[in-house]
Amino acid sequence: MKPATLQISTRSGKTVSLTILLFFLLIAVAEWVARSESFQAPLTPPKMGSHHYQLGHKLILLNALARKTDYVDCIMLGNSTVDTGFDPAAFERGYREMTGQDIDCFNFGIDASSAASTAALAQIIVEDYHPRLLIIGTDARDYAIPKEDHEPAVVLNTPWVAYRQGNFSLEGWLLDHFYLYRYRQHLARLARFQLEDTLWSRTKLNYEILPNGFTPLSKVGTYINDPPDPEDHSFEVTYYTRIYSSYQMLDANLEGLKSMMEYHQSGIAVILVEMPVSDGLYYFFGNRESDYNRFLARVGELATMHHVPFWQTESLDFIPDTGWVDYSHLNKTGAEVFSLWLGQQVGRAEGQESRKPSRP
Repeated sequence: MKPATLQISTRSGKTVSLTILLFFLLIAVAEWVARSESFQAPLTPPKMGSHHYQLGHKLILLNALARKTDYVDCIMLGNSTVDTGFDPAAFERGYREMTGQDIDCFNFGIDASSAASTAALAQIIVEDYHPRLLIIGTDARDYAIPKEDHEPAVVLNTPWVAYRQGNFSLEGWLLDHFYLYRYRQHLARLARFQLEDTLWSRTKLNYEILPNGFTPLSKVGTYINDPPDPEDHSFEVTYYTRIYSSYQMLDANLEGLKSMMEYHQSGIAVILVEMPVSDGLYYFFGNRESDYNRFLARVGELATMHHVPFWQTESLDFIPDTGWVDYSHLNKTGAEVFSLWLGQQVGRAEGQESRKPSRP
C-alpha cells in the first residue's frame, strides 16, 4: 500500500493546480469584460499611467470609432492648435464635396505636445490603427519646446508611451497588454464607492471632447491682431514671449518631424499642414515675421526632402475675425472654416492623383 501521506500530497497538489487554473480563468474573464464596450462606456477613460488629462480620453474615443467603422481612414496629429482647430465633421464634408465619397477621420491633437512628443504618439497610432492618411498639423511652437520641458515630457515620460518607444518597464508592459490593469484604479474607487472621477454621470469636466476627438471652443478672442500690452502679465502673454522672443528650432523636434514624414515612404499618405495663426502672434517673435518665415522655410525644406506636401495657410487669410480663441487657437467657427478647406484640399489632391496616368 502507498503511504497515506502520499495520497494527501497528491490531492493537495491537484487542489493547488485547480486553484491556479481557476485564478487564471477568472483573470481571463475579467480581462475580457474590461475590454468590452459595455464595461468601458459608463467609466471615465483610464489615464494610461499619464498625468495628461487628454491622452487616455482620446485613446478610448479612437478605439470606439475604430470599432464602429472597422477602420479609421485618416488621423490628424499635433498640439492644442489641432485639438481645438480641426473639426473632423467639417473635414469629412469638404472631402465629400470634392470626391463624392465618405471618409472617417479623427482628431488626435494633444494639448501642450511638441513635434518630438507628437512623433512618439504617431508611431503608436500608425502601429495600432494603420490609417491610410496621416495629417500633421504644425506651428512654430512645435520646434521651440525642449522635449525635457514638463509639457511634452508629460507625454514622453508616460510609462506606456515610453514602452512603445522601446524603453521597457513592467508598468508600461502591463498597460499595453491588459485593460484590467488600465482600469485598476477605477475598480478600487468603485469598491470604496468613490464615484466622482470614476463614472461619467458623476464627473464634471471643464472641457468637452467630441467622439471624433475634436475639442470645440466657443470663446471669441477680440484682440488677436493687436500687439500685446507690455504691462500684461497674463499666462498667455508671458508664455508666448518665453517661447518666441528668442526663437530656436531644436534638433530633437526636427528629428521628430522627419520620423513622421518617413511614413510617407511606407504606403501611408502623409500631409503636413501649417495651423493658422493670427497676425498678432508675430509681435511675440524677436525678429517678427522673419523668425516665423524661418520656421516655414525649414519645415518646407524637410517636407520637400521627404516628398511630403506642405500646405501653408499664412497667406490665405481665410479665418474670420470671429474664428479665434486667442493668438494661435481657433474656436469652433474658425475650426469649421479651416477644416472644410482642408477636407476640400485633400479631396482635390486625391482626385488629381487618381487622374495621373499609371506607370507602364
